[in-house]
Amino acid sequence: MKGIPKGIGIAATVLLAALLIAAAFVPAMSAVEDAADGNGTRDTVYLGSLYTDGRNEIAIATCVGPVTVPAGYNKFYVTWENVNDVNNDGRGATFTLTVQDADENDHTVTKRVDRAGSGTISVSFNSESGDGEYQLYCDTHTWFEIKASDQCHNDLDYT
Repeated sequence: MKGIPKGIGIAATVLLAALLIAAAFVPAMSAVEDAADGNGTRDTVYLGSLYTDGRNEIAIATCVGPVTVPAGYNKFYVTWENVNDVNNDGRGATFTLTVQDADENDHTVTKRVDRAGSGTISVSFNSESGDGEYQLYCDTHTWFEIKASDQCHNDLDYT
């Protein structure tokens, strides 16, 4: 069996080199880009997920990474899921989303649950241009003590 014809091998090498050079000059982008449409209406911005397992005492907060959004009105949300938790069994979970605006004001929402389920939590507000951050927190607990908790946080830039 013969190898790759000489002309094709050289063309493939040149194409690969061109792609590598082009990739070096592409500007870095955040995990989330400007979500504004032509009318100034913005979609909600996904920031991550929160997961708890009451029986196995597991809590996991996962952030999407640094986020850049346009200044102005934005809505941010996370998904949450609580598993292995029976209604009124003495176990529960807490899910918290905190988003900081460019003026360092925290916008926080907390969801407490007493049974298995899933959903979303969100915050909406106006922000000037500047730097902020966001934080996700979750825990699984009994009536008297936190059994497992986790949190993550990352940068949020308003342009």
